[in-house]
Amino acid sequence: MMNPRSRIRWKSLLALTALPWIGVLLLFFLPAWERYSHIRSVGVLGAVLVSLLLAVAWLLTISGLAWRTRGKALLLLLALGGAFAGVLRNDSLTGDALPQFSWRWQPRTWEALAPLRVTLPAGGQLAFTTDQPGDSPRFMGPGGGNWVDSGMLSGDWCDVPPKVLWRRPVGPGWGGITVAGEYAITQEQRGEEEITVAYRLSTGDPLWQHSEKAKFEEALGGNGPRATPTAHDGKIYTLGATGILVCLDGRTGALLWRRDTLAENGQENLTWAKSSSPLISGDHVITTLGKGPEALAAYHATTGEPVWRGAAGSAGYCTPVSATINGTPQILCLLADSAGGYDAATGREIWSWTGGIDPNATTTTNPVFIPPDRVLISIGYGVGSTLLRITPGAAAPEILWESLKMKPKFTNPAVRGHHVWCLDEGRLVCLDLEDGKSLWRGSSYGHGQILGAGGFLIIQTERGDIVVAEANPAEEKVRARFPALSSKTWNQPCLAGRHLLVRNDREMVCFELKGAPGKTAAVR
Repeated sequence: MMNPRSRIRWKSLLALTALPWIGVLLLFFLPAWERYSHIRSVGVLGAVLVSLLLAVAWLLTISGLAWRTRGKALLLLLALGGAFAGVLRNDSLTGDALPQFSWRWQPRTWEALAPLRVTLPAGGQLAFTTDQPGDSPRFMGPGGGNWVDSGMLSGDWCDVPPKVLWRRPVGPGWGGITVAGEYAITQEQRGEEEITVAYRLSTGDPLWQHSEKAKFEEALGGNGPRATPTAHDGKIYTLGATGILVCLDGRTGALLWRRDTLAENGQENLTWAKSSSPLISGDHVITTLGKGPEALAAYHATTGEPVWRGAAGSAGYCTPVSATINGTPQILCLLADSAGGYDAATGREIWSWTGGIDPNATTTTNPVFIPPDRVLISIGYGVGSTLLRITPGAAAPEILWESLKMKPKFTNPAVRGHHVWCLDEGRLVCLDLEDGKSLWRGSSYGHGQILGAGGFLIIQTERGDIVVAEANPAEEKVRARFPALSSKTWNQPCLAGRHLLVRNDREMVCFELKGAPGKTAAVR
């Protein structure tokens, strides 16, 4: 008599469940599929789900198992799935669109936030400065170039680790932190209000807050404001997720003027909301708009009166950049489907380039101006990086090189000398700026951020750790790694003198850097 077990078709089960993994192997190992590296993690998740569905189909059709056994197995699978859904919830998604689970009985951090109590010292004695060595008055450092020439970094972070000066909960938000004297300013979502908060740099105590009745919620991109405040001439400029631009007194938080940039220009918000940090250019504050027909607007920095609108097309998610190319002051900006330079005084288009931009890709990284006449454009989602040369009178910029080896999804590149460091779909890479060739590929840090500092790279990993590596074009050389935050972090770190400030949508931490300055890695 034949053993019933011999009729069970285990080989067919193995064959079916192996099919989805063939595509995953192609994504990881075929060089021709480099353009699709941004969907590798989703591909793995998809392979798991498809394998499970194929296994269930096998169970119910060709498994050869007794029907009673099939029924028991199916009930077990349904019970396990129900238990999983019953005790876990998906709070958010990573940069690779993978779910982040938490226990259902745990309150969300922003739901448990205590009311913010601000206490501003009488007389406003605290210093508010924007041009001192310890200041970081805007997104990506004092000059907006994503590199801080700091002498405060210890030569050996392992021997002299930074000290946690203070740690405090904050509301959801994906922007960075601005430091102006004794003020550390950031944006948060608290309930139905979007607020700008100034904390005391030395203690983390709230000093003042300004609230706007605004709220942006989105499952993939997360909740809350996305931009970093800008400090200038005693004032704070912020752009909220729904396009509300405000100018505040830096010392007290008092409202000086307010513009609803999208409503007054008749534009819709972007899919993932406004994330552009305000740019000060002369007497103007420049901001991006929404879904066309113009992507940029300038307002008078003192009065808030509209000055110009320009840049035909829809906005992207990057922050405009000031540059003087061929003697012409201009605003560089990466739009939804083009990159260009626009006259800083009028908004008139000076040059535009659309050659390598995929309109289906989300444009988030800032253009990098490389004097005297080059502009680096970097885009994730399989697009890559292009170095352009801007020539006076030319119909279009000259393409110096193109590369698929640097595809930053959220990360802004850090340029120093003849080299550029960035996260290529989460993996640290170094490219030669002269020809675009890859010099090395390092470890994966997720879709975090990078800030150049002296001879180092400060890497804010997506999972929350801080990694310090040498700005070394020859190899990846990590000098230290220490815990900072404990959940998804997309926010840009801020280095202001001896203070390193990091935050995500749940908490903010201020580290004090210890030790005397030591030798740093040579940058050639």
